[in-house]
Amino acid sequence: MTPNGSMFNDMIEWFLGRAGDRRQYQRRAGAFHLWYQPNPSDTKSVKPGIGSEISPNGLMFIIPDAIPTPEYSLIIRIRDQNIPIRLKGVRHDQVQHQGKTWNRYMGEFVGIAADHWDTIVRYVTDAPEPVDRRKMQNQEMGEKVDDAYRLLPLVLQQKIVAMLVTQNKLDEPKPGQTPLLKLFYGGLVKRQGQKPAHRFNVHSRIRRNEETVAYDTRFLITEDGEITPV
Repeated sequence: MTPNGSMFNDMIEWFLGRAGDRRQYQRRAGAFHLWYQPNPSDTKSVKPGIGSEISPNGLMFIIPDAIPTPEYSLIIRIRDQNIPIRLKGVRHDQVQHQGKTWNRYMGEFVGIAADHWDTIVRYVTDAPEPVDRRKMQNQEMGEKVDDAYRLLPLVLQQKIVAMLVTQNKLDEPKPGQTPLLKLFYGGLVKRQGQKPAHRFNVHSRIRRNEETVAYDTRFLITEDGEITPV
């Protein structure tokens, strides 16, 4: 096993052995209003649905209409705020609701304003809203990079940052500057006919047109350092 592989395994043991330090996204169940936008540029053409579960990573909802595209736009109502989001579909089935067949979707965020993401985090964790929301808009995630990210071997840190920069989900750090991102461990993934891999969620932000946009990106990392976006 390579030295990097040994370091990677040490990091995994740290995650698994210290549950109190392991950071994973929480979920919150409970109904909330939402609207599907077939055409995001037409704000009047919306179709109502019902959200049933949400996390800082994505959400689950039901809606009478079928959604034909793999990515789509929603407006969700959280704490009296209308929050526009872009979602990538993960799963879809059908359920009975009030005697009729509805479509149920589970999706992951692929685009959301940073201050809206912060609102969802506070909602999921049942944290209070700040007294002055204007001071919270476009806030930085902190002066230091996430500690869990520091545990990765340097070569894996560099690969992840390069991928996020290429995908326009992170500003390229200046020489000597650490990237502002958060890393969450998602557990072991066993794949038939392929190497076992560990799932990581990375929360990053980038400045666009005077607005900070948040992204969540998922990677599978094998013990020999192979990184695959999912």
